[in-house]
Amino acid sequence: MKISNHIAQLLASIAEDKASCMAVPMAMAFADERGGLIFFTCMDGCLPAGTEIAISKAYTSATLQMTTGEIGKQAQPGKRLYGIQNMLNGRIVIFGGGFPLYLNEKVIGAVGVSGGTVEEDVQVARHVIDALAEMELWAKKIKPILSIKPLVPSPMAWIKKQITQVLTQLNFPIGPNDAIILTGAILIAMD
Repeated sequence: MKISNHIAQLLASIAEDKASCMAVPMAMAFADERGGLIFFTCMDGCLPAGTEIAISKAYTSATLQMTTGEIGKQAQPGKRLYGIQNMLNGRIVIFGGGFPLYLNEKVIGAVGVSGGTVEEDVQVARHVIDALAEMELWAKKIKPILSIKPLVPSPMAWIKKQITQVLTQLNFPIGPNDAIILTGAILIAMD
């Protein structure tokens, strides 16, 4: 399985929500398992350097299948990745904010977040990791009962609308990201 553009968009929405709550404008990049950019978004007010840094963090984490923070630890003198930041025209990032994305314990891509301090970037990236894990848990519960794929031009929008309507009708309290998490879970289950 690979990370789809639809899942990346949903995860980016969750990341933007987290960054907004922190009042830190950020850039978020999502790469496939080979480091190719599949989705990018940048919040208003993000530092211009954030764009390239986020993309490079996603690339680094995808291609090395490690967090950029761990790569930084391994890139120190005497460690096994010493000097790696000088490879690939300086595209390898060795500070926090890039994380591989996993489904079924396999790397399907990566996220790179930039715009805040390293700690803030890591916090938002971890929020994405947690959201994807929650989507995967729900997908495993939904998959057995999911029998058909909707025949609509935009399944992501259709699913999100249906979920929101059903939860509203049931007077189920809807958190800001609940419909997004369940939409992602359904998309994962449909794959």
